[in-house]
Amino acid sequence: MRNVFDENLNMLPFFKKVDDRFPIALRKYFAGMIDGDGSIGIHKSNKTLRCSLELAEDAASCLVHIADIFDLTVRRCTRSGERYKNYKPSLKIEFAGAKVKFFLMGIYPYLLEKKEKCKEILIAKQCPEDIFEEPLMKNRNFSYEYLAGYTDAEGSIMMTKFKKENYYRFRYALISNDREHLKFIRSKLIEDGFEFRKLSFKNYKNVKKERGRNPDKWKPTTVLYLKGGAAEHVKLYEKLLPFMTMTKKIKRMQDTINYDLIARMIKRKKQKYVNQK
Repeated sequence: MRNVFDENLNMLPFFKKVDDRFPIALRKYFAGMIDGDGSIGIHKSNKTLRCSLELAEDAASCLVHIADIFDLTVRRCTRSGERYKNYKPSLKIEFAGAKVKFFLMGIYPYLLEKKEKCKEILIAKQCPEDIFEEPLMKNRNFSYEYLAGYTDAEGSIMMTKFKKENYYRFRYALISNDREHLKFIRSKLIEDGFEFRKLSFKNYKNVKKERGRNPDKWKPTTVLYLKGGAAEHVKLYEKLLPFMTMTKKIKRMQDTINYDLIARMIKRKKQKYVNQK
């Protein structure tokens, strides 16, 4: 790629440093993050390739980290007006020039939802087509690093207490407009022994139009729910936690793990008491 290598095809010092600081696990994580919350496209006016990522300010530690690696500007975004009254300030980064190609080629092998779109755009921007026929680039590669990024972007994690019944309900859900993408993730997790409820489908036919909001243009949403109680959720969370970055979601996962640990201890004590009688 031009501006990444010199005339002897040696990687330029800046990108060599970036490459060293951008390990495979982080590439997989950001593939999930870009699939969920990222934007890849061609700028309408100047026809340049762009990739951007915008996250709530209180959940943007991963964004700041990747900005540091690629030497990007982090922009703080605020919105005003009735339409945005519930919006929190956000942070946004945008890759451009040689950096955007280097970043996208780095995460491309691990993309799932936006893989074909990314390929078409990169080829249109003179990336050699034969590169995308290599096994690592061509295959769909699932990983828990990817799922952590996608969970940080599009996941819902809850631990809700029901006072009357005095028990907790646990929820891990993934939300997407791409039903086939969620089916693929589900199939990979089923291979690892996880079970899921039937895919939930939501359209917006009954949502009223308001100023600045047109539900007719919204794509139907599919939701994937993990099946089971605390133990089943803990099994998944233990695989995801080493790669998660969003503090609130990490805390909910850890709370679930702690609850399951205490519940198991109480159960063992009760069983020991019964055996002693």
